[in-house]
Amino acid sequence: MDFIAAVTRIMRAETILRGDTDAPTTFSDLQHGATIQLAQVAIQDELNELTSDNILPYEHSTSGSIATTNGTRSYSLASDFTRFYGVPMLLTGTTQIFEYRGGEERLKLVFPSYKTDAGTPSWFYFDLATTKKIAFYPVPTSADTYTYDYEKDVSVTSATDTLPFHSEQEAQAFCRLAARRFKYLYQEKDVAGLIQDPEHQKARAALAAMITGKSPAKSYAPVYR
Repeated sequence: MDFIAAVTRIMRAETILRGDTDAPTTFSDLQHGATIQLAQVAIQDELNELTSDNILPYEHSTSGSIATTNGTRSYSLASDFTRFYGVPMLLTGTTQIFEYRGGEERLKLVFPSYKTDAGTPSWFYFDLATTKKIAFYPVPTSADTYTYDYEKDVSVTSATDTLPFHSEQEAQAFCRLAARRFKYLYQEKDVAGLIQDPEHQKARAALAAMITGKSPAKSYAPVYR
């Protein structure tokens, strides 16, 4: 399901579109322009919530890599990098490189010359800049390739962008979830109330159950005999 199809489904579910009312074909359609924008926001906000909870399988990417060069300390991460998948770690051959505990602030206290010390990297740390980068300590002295798993950006912006779900059924379940947020936005209610909204909770649980790829437990507690 693409972005505009999800917007249309939400608008039909909330009876904004009725009967033979034409569905939007672009996000610039003047008819129902305001509600189209609200549906877009509802979808994007719900995707951000799911991403923050590491629920979406589409997030996982194994294609991250960094090629070091002699004397270069800092390197850009993948352009769609959101955060490391699992434990922040780089791999070269069979060698694992982990994030320096305490980050750059701690590193410069322990190793004042950390930006110039050279050798085989023992750790990496986030280099705070305008793009997401990491740097190595010590500064690399050789050309090596480091790979990493990460969670990628799965946001949707264009009408034809595909929602990050494995099946149409999952996408439909997500639309049910996003429709609840849309209702709050459309009725100008405080979206903070969604945390206690039973319909929103039920829709989120249904979606999560589909995504996990295994049958849910038959009961919430053990049966005692």
